[in-house]
Amino acid sequence: MPHHLIHVTLCRRHPLALAALLCLSGAVRAQAAAEAPAATATALAPVTVTATLTEQDARTAPASVTVITAQDLAERNAADLLDAVRGAPGITFSARQVGGRKTLALRGLEGKHTLTLIDGRRISASDDVIGHSDYQYGWLPVSAIERVEIIRGPMSALYGSEALGGVVNIITRKPGDRWIGSLGFNAAFPAGGEAAAEGGASLFAAGPLNDRLRLSVNAEYAHRDAVAQREDPRYSEIEGRKPRSLGLNAELDLAPGHRLEAGVTDGEERRFYDDVSGTRPYANRYDLDRRQTHVGWKGEIGAWKAQARAYRSEISVRNSRTNGVSPTRAQDMTDDVVDGHATTRWGGHQVTVGGEWRNEELVNSGLLNGRDDVSHKALFVQDEFALGTNLLATLGLRADHHGIFGSELSPRAYLVWEASPALVVKGGLGHAFKAPTLKQISPNYVGAEGPHTFRGNADIQPETSNSFEIGADWQVSPAWSLRATAFHTEVKQLITYRLIQQVGTRRTYLYDNVDAARIQGLEAGFTWAITDALRWSMDATLLRTRDKATGERLSDRPDTSVASRLAWRVAGWDAQLGAEYTGRQTSSGQRLPAYTLWNASVGRAWALGAHQRLNLRAGLENLGDLRLAEKSPAFGYAEQGRRVFVSARLDF
Repeated sequence: MPHHLIHVTLCRRHPLALAALLCLSGAVRAQAAAEAPAATATALAPVTVTATLTEQDARTAPASVTVITAQDLAERNAADLLDAVRGAPGITFSARQVGGRKTLALRGLEGKHTLTLIDGRRISASDDVIGHSDYQYGWLPVSAIERVEIIRGPMSALYGSEALGGVVNIITRKPGDRWIGSLGFNAAFPAGGEAAAEGGASLFAAGPLNDRLRLSVNAEYAHRDAVAQREDPRYSEIEGRKPRSLGLNAELDLAPGHRLEAGVTDGEERRFYDDVSGTRPYANRYDLDRRQTHVGWKGEIGAWKAQARAYRSEISVRNSRTNGVSPTRAQDMTDDVVDGHATTRWGGHQVTVGGEWRNEELVNSGLLNGRDDVSHKALFVQDEFALGTNLLATLGLRADHHGIFGSELSPRAYLVWEASPALVVKGGLGHAFKAPTLKQISPNYVGAEGPHTFRGNADIQPETSNSFEIGADWQVSPAWSLRATAFHTEVKQLITYRLIQQVGTRRTYLYDNVDAARIQGLEAGFTWAITDALRWSMDATLLRTRDKATGERLSDRPDTSVASRLAWRVAGWDAQLGAEYTGRQTSSGQRLPAYTLWNASVGRAWALGAHQRLNLRAGLENLGDLRLAEKSPAFGYAEQGRRVFVSARLDF
């Protein structure tokens, strides 16, 4: 569909979006008529390494990019990756139906279609393997994060499986040539309805041990109470959590231009909530162990810049239940990866080549002999070159081979046109895929814990998508910027299950490729420096989805989502007022109403010395004390009720 038709159709069916766009256009006219536009504070332009594997300005990178900084994380009082990315363009939430859990969706594609990385390294993709889980968002403490890069759109040409909706890459804080650190404390208290008390502490330190060796360490501990359901306190509306983590990383300069990196991140988390089985109430507890170990080399050989790594990601899940209720099966996932890439300038071309070997293992008693594994192998190439003075092209191709289903090719093409210093227009198309999980593709898998049986299928094929996008970023003036991107995605071979047998009330299902879907939408936003001290930003995502088999909308995809923030900064003080609007959606065949969450906070920073700084922050989350269960009992997730939070961080 042409860009202008998408724009008109979406706005016609979304009065809120139309009003927002009309306000935008009116504000632009007012700004153009102003005699002296307000100047914005000088800030470093955000960069991304995820879009091309080399560092680039996020605004001109060949992808739709959002960068969330460490300062953003502090202002949002983020506790994990889900908190970190909420409100970003294209991000919505999907229900997990247990303990208030939710996972992110990117451009209408579920969390299982978004690849999560730590410094470019995969984590175990547990949320499509372990039912009702949201375990992918707590691998790293927020105190160890420098920034989060979100790439919207297909990225299988570089990263392979899972990158249909995009990639979320957590970039960690690195040691420098002097010691730095931070010590943080935070707490939250109920200030109304259903909300949990919460508290935690974090530590980060990094610096040189000598001229060649640098070290960084991070640690975090937190506790959050469970929240009982108002209508029946035997159930928990929101589960409790008790995470703790420890990370250690080292960098060693082997020679000029050559560096060895190694590290380990180890985390334990306890989840707990109350539930009822039949008429028996019981306490449900999950013990999660996550670990990622890595070693790698970066260096320069002639005109080539290269990297080689080996790493392992592991997650272990154990369940226990009281009152004689049987626990779920123990599950262990392990990913062993060896990968590398090299890039060089070849005439007018920036060429990158690389490869990956990965072995994925699942330990689960539903598998024959209790375990199964599969290997993935891949080679990729990328070429960046100029087609004219201000027109840059990026072409990429990756060939993946899966040990069971076979091979998949993922091409990608992207253009970036810097029409002027103020206007960047870019767009492209790409193919992406998601490999079946070992439960889905292993002929040895039989899942029979619940009232029905699920069987693996060796003939299953990967889920695939073909996507197109076009967008623009316009710096209207030093105080005004506008951005918009239209996208269209065709998804095929979606994996679900089909009934193959019924004996009495017990049904047996086989995993299979049965669904196809169409997703199209518009992301639009603006940033306005109203004065030197006052800034307003807003981002909206409009979605149109369709299940091609039924003609119905896809479940758990809000038609509109809007995030708005008003920020005031002066003389060391800053204040934030934010709103997150989630539009109407369907879930399990039921219509869910729209809702808005409001939050506010104020912070102050004091310089205590040449390198010491004290940061204090306090605020209110969910100002309106909104409870989703009161708007509709069909919501499969929950939000914390109104809470007061306070945080303190000493940087040194």
